[in-house]
Amino acid sequence: MLGVFGGLAYAPLSFSQSQSGEKVTTPAAVIDVVYAQKFFLREGYTHFWREEKPFVKNGTLVIFKVNPLLVVPRNIAEPVLYVGNQTAERLNSGSESGYVVAIVPGDVDLAKSRAWFGSAELPERVNEKVIAQETELANKQKIASLNADVVRSVTQQPIEMPDLATLLRDHVAELVLKYSPAEKALVEAWRLPVATR
Repeated sequence: MLGVFGGLAYAPLSFSQSQSGEKVTTPAAVIDVVYAQKFFLREGYTHFWREEKPFVKNGTLVIFKVNPLLVVPRNIAEPVLYVGNQTAERLNSGSESGYVVAIVPGDVDLAKSRAWFGSAELPERVNEKVIAQETELANKQKIASLNADVVRSVTQQPIEMPDLATLLRDHVAELVLKYSPAEKALVEAWRLPVATR
C-alpha cells in the first residue's frame, strides 16, 4: 500500500518470501534516519494509515534507510512502519533504493523515539491496541530508539505549506527524486495539474 496519492497497484508478494528467496522477519528496526523535518499545514487532512483516522495539520517528514525486502509493494498486508506510538504513512515504496520517505503525523520527538517495522497488517486497521501490542513485541526484540545525535544532525528547519498536495508536489517530490530516483513516475503523478471547474 502506498501513500494517499500513490495510486499504484502491484502484484501481491508473500511477506515471508521475497523474490530473491530471502526471508524477512519483524519486528525489524529501520537501519538509519537520514532526514527529518517538521511541517505545518494551513489545511489539514485525514490520516488514513490508522483505524482512528486522526485529522492532521502538522507532523514530521522522515527518510529512513531500510531493508528493501520489508518494503516490497504488496496488495496484501505488509509490515507496518511505526515511529514512537504512531503509524507512519509511507509515501514511496523504497524497494529499489532502500530509502523510505514517510510522514509521521502529529507531534513526535524523533530523538527519543524508535522506528521499526511491525507485523504484516493493513495500516488502516491499526489502532491504539495494535500499536501497544507491536510496541511490546519491539520491547522483547530490544529495538532501540533512534540515535539522538544522528537525528539532530539530519533535522532540517520546519516548513509551512498550504496543504498536503502542495507538500507532496513542491517538497516531498524533490526528496523522492534525490533518495529514490527510480520512483520518478510517483513524482510525476503528484505534479499532475489538478482539474478545476
